[in-house]
Amino acid sequence: MDQRNVDEQLDDRGLSEVLGFALVFALVVSTVILVAIIGFGSLEETRDAEELNNAERAFDVLADNMADIYEEGAPSRATEISLQSAQLQVGEPIMMNVTAINESGGSEVNQFPIDPIVFKSGDSRVIYAGGATFRTQGDNGVMIAEPPLVNASKNLLLPIVQNRHRGDITSTSGQTVRVRAVSRQRRPAPGFNEDPTSHQKIILNVTSPRAGLWETYFTEQQQLSCDSPREDNVRCTIDDPESVFLTRTLIIYEFET
Repeated sequence: MDQRNVDEQLDDRGLSEVLGFALVFALVVSTVILVAIIGFGSLEETRDAEELNNAERAFDVLADNMADIYEEGAPSRATEISLQSAQLQVGEPIMMNVTAINESGGSEVNQFPIDPIVFKSGDSRVIYAGGATFRTQGDNGVMIAEPPLVNASKNLLLPIVQNRHRGDITSTSGQTVRVRAVSRQRRPAPGFNEDPTSHQKIILNVTSPRAGLWETYFTEQQQLSCDSPREDNVRCTIDDPESVFLTRTLIIYEFET
């Protein structure tokens, strides 16, 4: 074999080694990129899910602290919520109306505007409003803690929890936030309970983006008949209650950073 053939074989071998190395390197890089994309996506999903679970636990504490105010008469409570990549904000106001119709056809109307507390992460939400806690994702949701709103029997109890926002901060993120809640007023609705046995019908109206979840809760109560005049509204009635007692606890809250 002459020197020329030897040189050609060496060149071919060297080229094959370079091509082999390039193919292996490209395969390794592609695998690393693919694993990184899939892995980071999974990590982000896991992080978001854990963040929502932590928020739900924090809202369990928030609901318990609010209950200390409207059930036990505590003057105030504070709840810390860690946000990380999420937001805590004042939600779209909802309205609760309670109307009593007496024997002569006259009516007594009480309106209770409520400012929800909302934990927001992507399209997922954890919400506290009117003594109830919700978890939603997109158009789907569930009431994860019930309000003390209806004790539906012929002796009807309606303890309204009216949480309203005060303060300069309406939305915050990226830190631990303290929700400070203070009792402002706890009393029977004026004029409503003077003669609790004289009402022929009670109408309970809730206007809320989560009206469907409120309706599910109300329809599980005995003696209540509910319908939805609009997508954001549920209206429930109880006929001929033996007695009705309506109370309202006003709780003012603010965000402290």
